[in-house]
Amino acid sequence: YLSCNTLNVRSVSVPSHRFVILKRVSTQKQGADGLGIAAQQRDIELFLQQHPEATVLRELVEVESGGKELCDRPVLQEAMDLCRSTSSTLLVAKLSRLSRDAAFVLTLMKDSSIQFKVAAMPDADNFQLGIYALLNQQEREQISTRTRNALAAAKARGVKLGNPKNLENWNRTRKQAARKFADQHSNLI
Repeated sequence: YLSCNTLNVRSVSVPSHRFVILKRVSTQKQGADGLGIAAQQRDIELFLQQHPEATVLRELVEVESGGKELCDRPVLQEAMDLCRSTSSTLLVAKLSRLSRDAAFVLTLMKDSSIQFKVAAMPDADNFQLGIYALLNQQEREQISTRTRNALAAAKARGVKLGNPKNLENWNRTRKQAARKFADQHSNLI
């Protein structure tokens, strides 16, 4: 299911003290505000504090949906390739940061050429990770349903969805209002 012919069933002994870290957010906005990355970094640092022998070879940040195929996630491909070439373990903060697609995670668990660890669940076995993968997929589906329902409710209330037709004028009006507000409060500042 990983596609791109990535499944490799050769037996590899992977030392547990060398890590390639992958942090993922789904949108550019989430990446820009840094909150999602910071939370992942905190979980990873807590994990690494419990493993003082750990060596981090590289940290990668991906801005992609976790539901995409491996072929459409070049940063994840790079992380996996680096893990394979250095006999390292892929470390993610939470299983959902690897993927919210259960089949993807389950197939990855069968690929003996790549090992991964979840910082928030350091002692989880494959059975537990499989259950969490299924729960993450269910959450992804529920998020999609909630989003569609919220947009439908907003539309029913008369909210115009999408980009405004006259974006340039809309932005000009917003800038003028911001300038007026700033001018009114400049003496206070």
